[in-house]
Amino acid sequence: MSIKEKYKVKSIAKYLCKDWLLHKHYAKRIPSIIYAFGLYKKRILVGIITFGMPPSSTLAASISGEKYKNLVLELNRLVVNDGLEKNTLSFFVSKSINNLPKPKIIVSFSDNNMNHNGYIYQATNFLYTGKTSNTCMYLDKDGKEFHFRNLGHLQKNNKLNAKLKKRRLNEDKINKIDIANYLKEKKGEWTAKKLDEIFGYKDTAAHWFRTDNGFSFASIDDWIKLKDILNLDERYDKVMLEYEWVADVKDIIKKLELKKINILPKNRYVFISANKKTKKNILLNLKNEVKDYPKGQNKRYNASYKPNIQVQLF
Repeated sequence: MSIKEKYKVKSIAKYLCKDWLLHKHYAKRIPSIIYAFGLYKKRILVGIITFGMPPSSTLAASISGEKYKNLVLELNRLVVNDGLEKNTLSFFVSKSINNLPKPKIIVSFSDNNMNHNGYIYQATNFLYTGKTSNTCMYLDKDGKEFHFRNLGHLQKNNKLNAKLKKRRLNEDKINKIDIANYLKEKKGEWTAKKLDEIFGYKDTAAHWFRTDNGFSFASIDDWIKLKDILNLDERYDKVMLEYEWVADVKDIIKKLELKKINILPKNRYVFISANKKTKKNILLNLKNEVKDYPKGQNKRYNASYKPNIQVQLF
């Protein structure tokens, strides 16, 4: 009997995932869930897969740009019982993606910190687009991961009554290279070292003039000072000086007593589920280079927990 004959993939309600996610998957928490599918053998649920909103709109746009960011879904959980036949997992993933509405861009991550290389994504023809830039995470007082998405929620509602700080309204839309080149043009005899002395910084001002990934924005207050020092005109005042008051993330972290630890970056995989024309356009707009698949020895985590038996009538 073939895999297709032994197993069925069906859309399932979110509540059916709860036991699997909180007790069987290593993350031990429930992510954003828009679509969920179950893998059934003899009408008994033996695995789940979930798709949800990416952690941020920035991540979504980083796949194929602003034009396609609303098509991005994250395959954020995949967990099955032990002892399933070979190729069952790839069948489950492929079938679930085929059941999603099209077009969709699926992004998923294999966690190097759990010694996962993403072989299931390689087996199902995902594109490997390198590693993430995340090299740290936060742990709460109980030693559990505190997801950075929750920091955004707390910053927005400020339930912790954290200190307020200024945040630019449109910083994500500012052309960093234009700003850096403009400052280079205006700095004249001023060196980054001299500016650091004036502002009371160490190795900070140099980043305002960089046109690579080392660039960083001068704060709103620092920009005001720079205007006087470098005799800047008003061409960038609108984007650099318009701001809102938001809760300071650093103060939120302090109030929650979160501990910052270093982690390995994750492997990022992308799958495009679309017709030929749309897929071609999305590929032309990919923001990251497609690379050779990473290899290495996978290490299995303990997934011996047995969820409550759930039966579905077809």
